[in-house]
Amino acid sequence: MENIDSPFVLYEKYSRRDVSLLMNCGKDLSSVMYGMKRIDDDVFIFITYHKEESQDEKNYVAGKPDYADTFEDNLIFKWDSQIGKGLESSYMQDVLGATRKHLLVKKSDAETNFYYMGEFDVMEAKNAQKEDNRGRMQPITKVTMRMHHAVREDLLRYLQSNITA
Repeated sequence: MENIDSPFVLYEKYSRRDVSLLMNCGKDLSSVMYGMKRIDDDVFIFITYHKEESQDEKNYVAGKPDYADTFEDNLIFKWDSQIGKGLESSYMQDVLGATRKHLLVKKSDAETNFYYMGEFDVMEAKNAQKEDNRGRMQPITKVTMRMHHAVREDLLRYLQSNITA
């Protein structure tokens, strides 16, 4: 059931600061809204669809992190939590325990705003492992989400298309 009191419009673009202000946080929380942020009964997942190599000592295979963040189709999104955030972590409990779960996606780091993709339900969340920057295996959670609304085809094609220089 979609939240009719939601201040967000499907497929509109929002910055992290916009999300913070629209959720009446009382202060700008955008500096702490990376990856995931829980605000009361809502959780916000921020995804950069095409990851780029970072300059801060991260060693990515083929120039990008190997996160499985992807739309399988216009209803199913697969998401990997941050490294070190297993299923039992407070981070993942915040995600799974939220009444309303929101997905925001931008195509690449070149974009500053995220498309509001709408609310989702978690279909599956399971423990997995991913190698950290030091070559050690760390816990992560692999999450399969089902969007409440099918993603518009044009937007899905845009997000999935290759980045052109």
